[in-house]
Amino acid sequence: MTVTVSQDLSEDFTERGWRTEIVTQPDGSEDYFRIPLTSEEFLHPQEGYRLPNSTFHEDIAGSVKDILTRRYANDRTTGVFRDLIVKWGTPDLKNHCPDTFVVFGLQNKEQVRTEFVVPDEGVRPGLIVEVVSPRYGKEDRETKVKQYARAGVREYLIFDRRKQRKQTIEEVLGYRLVDGQYLPLTPDEDGLILFETVGLSIGLQDGRVVMVDAQTGERLLTSQELEQLASQAEQRVSQAEQRASQSEQRASQAEQRAAKLAELLR
Repeated sequence: MTVTVSQDLSEDFTERGWRTEIVTQPDGSEDYFRIPLTSEEFLHPQEGYRLPNSTFHEDIAGSVKDILTRRYANDRTTGVFRDLIVKWGTPDLKNHCPDTFVVFGLQNKEQVRTEFVVPDEGVRPGLIVEVVSPRYGKEDRETKVKQYARAGVREYLIFDRRKQRKQTIEEVLGYRLVDGQYLPLTPDEDGLILFETVGLSIGLQDGRVVMVDAQTGERLLTSQELEQLASQAEQRVSQAEQRASQSEQRASQAEQRAAKLAELLR
């Protein structure tokens, strides 16, 4: 068995994504060709397709999944999924594979899923989150806006990071379904957008996801941030204990000196 990469490929696989095509040779051997994804294949991937990725993409999508999963950890009817193919069950609407999506009203949250089939589940995603892939900006920012609206997804959140005139631009876009069409959502003075489905104001600050509870004003933290806070708290406790121990030692030493002085005076 040999593995062959198509020779006419010049673009970076990580930016375009790819699929594998197997060609059986006359001698029975199999050659594996990596074929870059087309725009249509990126929009409607199948099992086994490798979608484009980057550290920014991974960090943002991972943080969103992490924060929302903990938010709904005790909610047995709300699920948060990542990189799971969604089958809408509509002839004129092909499958999608959102970076992250939230579903409300699940009957069996803990069920092991390799795909999310809307007709079988009886519910559809309420919020879809996509991190824009540089090679497919139009698909994420324009085409999916129309397709997710047609699918009946209540809200659509987009994270984007791109180079423009040698500057890095970070952008968050939001849409809400009104009368079958998406209307853009306006950021507040802090650049956060309110998403009613999850009750959170969401944005980007210094390349990191920010989620604030719309009712309490509390910022939701990632697991890593919570671990850092816990570690800092442990360090403060340890330092306080050390200071207390040192104070006790100094007090004990002072008592000993006082006792010796008293003995000398006697």
